[in-house]
Amino acid sequence: MVVHNLASEWVKQGHNVCVFNQLANQPISDKSGYSVCKFSRPFSYFKVAPHRFPFAQYVGWSLKRHLDEYKPDFISAHFGYPTGAWLSKIKPKPRFLITCHGSELTKLPWGDRNLYKMDKVLAEALNASAGAVAISRHARELMEELGVAPEKIVDIPNGVNVERFRKKVGFDLRNLLGVPRNSLIILSVGREHSQKAFDVGIKAFARVAEKMGDLYYLILGRGTSVWAPLVKDLGMNKRIILHEGLGGDDLVGAYQQSDIFFSPSAWEMMSLVVLEAMASRLPLIVTNVSGSQDLVKSGHNGILVSPGQIEEMAAAIQNIAGNGSLRSRMAEANARQSEVYSWDRISRRYLEYC
Repeated sequence: MVVHNLASEWVKQGHNVCVFNQLANQPISDKSGYSVCKFSRPFSYFKVAPHRFPFAQYVGWSLKRHLDEYKPDFISAHFGYPTGAWLSKIKPKPRFLITCHGSELTKLPWGDRNLYKMDKVLAEALNASAGAVAISRHARELMEELGVAPEKIVDIPNGVNVERFRKKVGFDLRNLLGVPRNSLIILSVGREHSQKAFDVGIKAFARVAEKMGDLYYLILGRGTSVWAPLVKDLGMNKRIILHEGLGGDDLVGAYQQSDIFFSPSAWEMMSLVVLEAMASRLPLIVTNVSGSQDLVKSGHNGILVSPGQIEEMAAAIQNIAGNGSLRSRMAEANARQSEVYSWDRISRRYLEYC
């Protein structure tokens, strides 16, 4: 989605844009205006670490053929690993800006650095770029620990399509959920993954629901129904709604018609859903993790809580849910702050490094 939004904005600004990828030959949306080029990779790519010989060289050759044909003035590459490793193998080396999104930087067990033991390869790729984009303060710290030259690191956060999340849509969230009109809805959005820690959020909400009868918790995302047994065990079937996901204007409507956004994540790099909630004028309860700690000033536009701390999260939910004037102030603060992160502004910052 970051690539799609950057490409779409550059097209609006009058540039010709082509997205190279390994999945498809068409853009996400017919209205996006950019073209798409599929490049090849070995069949065994997913079975062997992509930086190992000869895979990096092979994909590098494939990319080079397309680059020679397209002759771009500017290359915005995404994921330091493996994309950075591929580009760094091309001779002569092209000038590229590389954005790290998190999976290649994190030191957690499921991250690429642990799975493939490729710190050296990643550091070399980032140092070979014209600039390594850090999407959060923590991303910069991880890059510097890795051995990337500080002057090589470029600080550009993720963005949000403010216009999309401000546009009023014809969608009725409370009717869909079957909850009272005067109820408050807390919203979480994201696919099921251990980093999202939805189980912690569910337990925190259950503590508050005992005290506040007009409060509901909606978790939207693929795979989140896995938490149905926990919801049942807590006696929260009527108050916690697990939905496998909404798309398009329905998703926008879900943000707009909720009252509080809640992210109980154990780990992030720069969460797109938090930015979407900001643009939708929602007060925020987010964990004090990478990216979110850059976006939220506790007490101003939301509340920062410690990852995994159920009681702390429950207190924050009760505080914001029970104070309408506080919710209004935080909503207005996020409406103003989200403008800073519009994709138009963020995309123009990338082009400063052409």
